[in-house]
Amino acid sequence: MDGMTKMERFMAAIRGENVDHLPASMWLHFATEHLSSEETARAHLRYFATYNWDYLKSMNDYRYPLPKGESVNSADELRAFKPLAMTVAAFAKQLNCLNILHSELGPNVPIVETLFNPLQTLVRAAGASAAQVVFANPQAGHAALEAITQTLIDYVAGCREAGITGLFYSINGAGSPESGGLNAAQFDEFVKPYDLRILRSAAGMVRIAHVHGYHLEFGRTLDYPVEAYSWSHRHTAPSLAEARELTGAALIGGIDEVAISHQSVEDISADIEAAAREAGPRKLLIGPGCTVPPDTPYRLQVAASRAARRISAP
Repeated sequence: MDGMTKMERFMAAIRGENVDHLPASMWLHFATEHLSSEETARAHLRYFATYNWDYLKSMNDYRYPLPKGESVNSADELRAFKPLAMTVAAFAKQLNCLNILHSELGPNVPIVETLFNPLQTLVRAAGASAAQVVFANPQAGHAALEAITQTLIDYVAGCREAGITGLFYSINGAGSPESGGLNAAQFDEFVKPYDLRILRSAAGMVRIAHVHGYHLEFGRTLDYPVEAYSWSHRHTAPSLAEARELTGAALIGGIDEVAISHQSVEDISADIEAAAREAGPRKLLIGPGCTVPPDTPYRLQVAASRAARRISAP
């Protein structure tokens, strides 16, 4: 167990085996949509090296291109969606970024790519109102989601070819309707079937379900084929202890993404130690419940990295 590589440590934690210390990482947005893939890769590499993280979660800020204009307001605009080739700039740039990361870091560093589920991919590209257009025009909405799904499955294949270790798959809509999520019928029709297809296409990779949002209906995702779960456990149920009872998958947590930028070094260490006590050190990776603010102080990120290195799973 002594002298584990980052990949050995990451995979052992996912499987629930012994680790010399808990693998830790953080992630934040680099506002890279306007940058080249080379510049985006360099930003990731500098950040990763600065804190000596154990796994790199890449950020994917290139938006899905819309077939007509810059919004989606009608059934006709939904029907215009077609599967896209990986030569389209948004995908080609990110895949090139991933290839650079893998080439620079080598096979002993786990890289986890961020992927948003089809409905959220549409919303990120066209705005929140696009979801309501989908619900109001279900036939056309499914046609658009099908095209996006086929494209994302091809993208998963591209990630695999690039040597990427896993997917951080962001699932939106699992919160209660009162908190801005979807009702059960909407989730079951417009989210879950597409999620399952994409996640199954990634079999063999480490699939991390990031259940996004607050007031979660976490049970909606418990039959997803994933190896780990990530969610804002300090701000929504389930707790880490409750999640241990719900799933045998690995858990990612310990860092409060809302509070971290104004916490003390002692607070950060206490949060990570509390997470290890609550969840147990096996099948636990340290990370935030969502992206941390980009101005999170250096000293606090260093404190998180050091705190995780003090906890082992013998």
